[in-house]
Amino acid sequence: MTVQKPAWYTVGGHGVLSDLLNLLHPPYTLWHLSYVTIGIALSPTIYLGRSIAVLVSFFLGLGIGAHALDETMGNPLKTRLSRGKLYFIGFLSLGAAAAIGGYYVLTLSFVLLPIILVEVFLSLVYNLEAFDKKFHNTLIFSISWGVLPFLTGYFVNALSLSVGAMLTAVAVGLLTYVQRTLSTQARSVRRGVDSPIKALKLENGEEIRMTTGEFIAPAEKSLKVLTITIFVFAIALICQRVF
Repeated sequence: MTVQKPAWYTVGGHGVLSDLLNLLHPPYTLWHLSYVTIGIALSPTIYLGRSIAVLVSFFLGLGIGAHALDETMGNPLKTRLSRGKLYFIGFLSLGAAAAIGGYYVLTLSFVLLPIILVEVFLSLVYNLEAFDKKFHNTLIFSISWGVLPFLTGYFVNALSLSVGAMLTAVAVGLLTYVQRTLSTQARSVRRGVDSPIKALKLENGEEIRMTTGEFIAPAEKSLKVLTITIFVFAIALICQRVF
């Protein structure tokens, strides 16, 4: 009987390094940093220092902080990090991300303040499943992990929001919606199905037997391709601007 991994991207191992790597959810961290990069690339002017700062901030806040807090909710990735360590990593990373944002609020634009406050709030309530999970849904995920990263990457360079940027934010939100829909279906089967063999019974009485891996393969293959596609698209936009 094949034991399913907690997620398609987790690596094996029993050390702290593998736990920390899995904690990052590498494909999804890359996915959302790509949204920041797309925002940077579409801005009318690109400022290198601001752009690097916003990428670092979202890497700390979402890539590390939010994922660490998410792991305290039932240990979904089966890491061996204690809850205390996860809280320490999560709040420290989120605090560092907020501090970077605070610096640019004071030196660049106070318009960034509500963006930062909303992002921090949503990161906390979504990943800690607060308020009876009222904020733990696909819409909030799309805003926190898609729309806001894109808009922040754009705004720190442009210091304004164009109609085109707002429309692109809608597209980014929809892509993030697709991501969570696919990943929720796949991980629910991975983590909730005891038997690796299932049968689908058709209306004519015929049964189609398949493994758990075969059942979730379409969703996970789509996630892999979309992750690469969005990353390549982000790099292509940056190259178009630079070269």
